Amino acid sequence: MTLFPPTALCSAVVRRLAMALAAVMLLGFPGIAPVAGTPALAQEAGADWYGEMEAGDRQFRFAIESAEEQGKTVHRLRSFDEGDRRFLLERFSDGGGKLVFEIKATGAVYVATVGDGGVATGTWTQRGQTLPLTFRKAAGQAVPPAADEIWAGTLDAVVQKLPLRFRIGKGADGQADVRMDSLGQKAGGFRAERVVAGEAWTIKVPAVKGEFAGKLGPDGKLTGSWKQGGANLPLVLEKVAAGAAAALPPEQRRPQTPKPPFPYDVREAAFRNTNDGVDLAGTLTLPQGAGPWPAVVLVSGSGQQDRDETLMDHKPFLVLADALSRAGIAVLRYDDRGVGGSGGDPTKATSVDFARDAEAAIEWLKERPDIDPARIGVVGHSEGGLIAALLAARRTDLAGIVMLAGTGVDGGRILVSQGELVLKSEGLGDADQIRRSRVMQEAMIDAVRGSDESTDPAALAAQAGARIRADLADEIDKADEVDEAQLDAAVADGLRRLTAPWFRFFIGHDPATALAKITCPVLAIIGEKDVQVDPALNLPAIRQALAAGGNTDATVEEIPGLNHLFQTCTTGAVSEYDRIEETLAPVAIATVRDWLVKRLGAK
Repeated sequence: MTLFPPTALCSAVVRRLAMALAAVMLLGFPGIAPVAGTPALAQEAGADWYGEMEAGDRQFRFAIESAEEQGKTVHRLRSFDEGDRRFLLERFSDGGGKLVFEIKATGAVYVATVGDGGVATGTWTQRGQTLPLTFRKAAGQAVPPAADEIWAGTLDAVVQKLPLRFRIGKGADGQADVRMDSLGQKAGGFRAERVVAGEAWTIKVPAVKGEFAGKLGPDGKLTGSWKQGGANLPLVLEKVAAGAAAALPPEQRRPQTPKPPFPYDVREAAFRNTNDGVDLAGTLTLPQGAGPWPAVVLVSGSGQQDRDETLMDHKPFLVLADALSRAGIAVLRYDDRGVGGSGGDPTKATSVDFARDAEAAIEWLKERPDIDPARIGVVGHSEGGLIAALLAARRTDLAGIVMLAGTGVDGGRILVSQGELVLKSEGLGDADQIRRSRVMQEAMIDAVRGSDESTDPAALAAQAGARIRADLADEIDKADEVDEAQLDAAVADGLRRLTAPWFRFFIGHDPATALAKITCPVLAIIGEKDVQVDPALNLPAIRQALAAGGNTDATVEEIPGLNHLFQTCTTGAVSEYDRIEETLAPVAIATVRDWLVKRLGAK
């Protein structure tokens, strides 16, 4: 980080600390929300039907496409605002004045009546919600319709560069209809509100609580900043051709992603967490033969993850499931609550709730005649490792658990450690600046520790703010009002996140209490360069807790050269994840596979 002259040092430090703190808080623990490929921009012909669905502050643009495959017609739904993904349509019919289809992977059902003008008016039902959706015959026209204007730029969000795009068209009322797409995250169609006053533009995006403010310069560019979650990051938007592809990061190769045909059976799975009334969907990979087979349940890290734990087009759970099933172990992986084909609301859930989802998966496996109920284990990554320990602490029927970058200390210590290591790995501060960031985090975390759900958020913010001002008095006294306001916003946003149910549990939960109760075999591994779950902090704590409980079959190891995702890496930085082609290092796959084969008795 650049050194600032004394007259600007304190103001710049406060500003950058607020930005860095917001970036670290957006990481959450200990993973990043899944991302996928790029929403389409260029128009294409060939669709049979085209439709647009309004879902609150977001719009989804769909095309129904057909193709001949192996002698039969196959229909797919193309979702332009979900990374240009294509979903196989089941029970498809567009005859007899009806348009009907089902997407088994997501649990969506569409039923419509087709009018004389080739317009299908109907409803989309998914996870208990019903939304109106109208399709029209594409009749060879290019879809989606072109926008009147498109402005694009790249946001440097500290640990990730995010290409953004704003599409401007006309709504049904003739007024400007503005939509934002986050291309790198494969999420688009967010409703935006634009205000133009001379050369000054403001674009607010309610769904993400973000705002762009900038001015149109003589070079034709909009130069300004993006504000979100207490961060204020520079952003320059340039006008691009409405029908041309936007400037995007190069597509990354993921050579380890398995491709069919597979030497094992792949089956859809559906089970229910009866305690919470949550229906979950996933995939079971089953070795070919009579069985009964040993099996493991894969439990993902924090954030809403799909069954493959997809991240930046990496699919680590798919890669791991493939390796294990080839070795004779059945694997059940499933979509988290509110993702893919799974129902439920994750926003108020904690790791305890997610543990009940994993428990439902175990019970579902135990009821299958092709699975040996005495040889079932759990493999959890990151938060999933914490959940595996919770399950093993209260169940005596597990044949073993694997903690992949699981934690050994309470979440408050994890967040502080993560904040420091992430900033160091990204080169975002010297020792003194990182110390200041640590002061801010500890003030907020300690405020949450000493509160409960009834505590007034404003009082918490005031408490944390007072401590930060006392501990960083010299720097903050010299900051201007704008910088102080930005700092206050970062603290308020950080506390809003930390007081959510998931974070409250995480901060207060000491994994040692569960680890000391585990009697089944345990494999706990963390990558040497993991900046999200520090091996130096967590492995000794895991080792000590297991030993204190008398566990006689515990393997606790640091794997050289690997990051939080168990990729072979250079620095371990979060910004490296998408640049690394490797999804899982062979040494990590072999360590898990061989340990499970030995404990579960696979071939």
